[in-house]
Amino acid sequence: MTDTSHTTRSIGIRLLISAFVAVALLIAFVLPAEYGIDPTGIGKLTGVSALAQDAPEPAASKDFGQSLSFNVEEYDLTAEQINRSIRGLLHLEDAPFKSETIVIELEDLGEMEHKFILPQDTALLYSWKVLNARGDGVYYEFHGHPSSADAPNYPEGFEQAYSKGEGAGQNGSFTAPFPGYHGWYFMNLEEGPIQIELTVSGYYAEHKEMYRAVDGKVINNVEF
Repeated sequence: MTDTSHTTRSIGIRLLISAFVAVALLIAFVLPAEYGIDPTGIGKLTGVSALAQDAPEPAASKDFGQSLSFNVEEYDLTAEQINRSIRGLLHLEDAPFKSETIVIELEDLGEMEHKFILPQDTALLYSWKVLNARGDGVYYEFHGHPSSADAPNYPEGFEQAYSKGEGAGQNGSFTAPFPGYHGWYFMNLEEGPIQIELTVSGYYAEHKEMYRAVDGKVINNVEF
């Protein structure tokens, strides 16, 4: 019994000594080095306090010069919606956008115009291609002009070109710079009739064929 009691007391004393040494190391070295806390002054004497000063900031607290800001005007926090942004990045519409695919039949030596009526600042996404191209495809002009009612507000004969060339297709997005008729003129460069598939999505009011001619003879010509 005596030997057992002696052994137990020896283990207890060793545990107490170990705990005391651990606490002493924590206070004297770990706290000054990791957190800059030096209650005994030993950290400063030994130089370990400098480690806390040189430690890098946590990544989340670093300032890399970035700035986050919302590009919206001042608004009422209780409002149900924000109607517009300062730079026009958001443009709300009263109705859902439309999507459809139109197949345009174009005769041999044929030419035609197909226009979409768009309010100002509304978007149109488009993709067109000649379905059975064997040669140069078509000559095209993507352009716009105001309606007859709005024409007096613009220079005489005003229209604006967006893109033109020869080819068998084009894909893109477009924002109407003014209200009016915006769309394509196509002239057949192939030998024989062709089909042009035009797919659009946007906020147009309506669309229609405005002009058609075959070998110079006008078949259809709609007033703007």
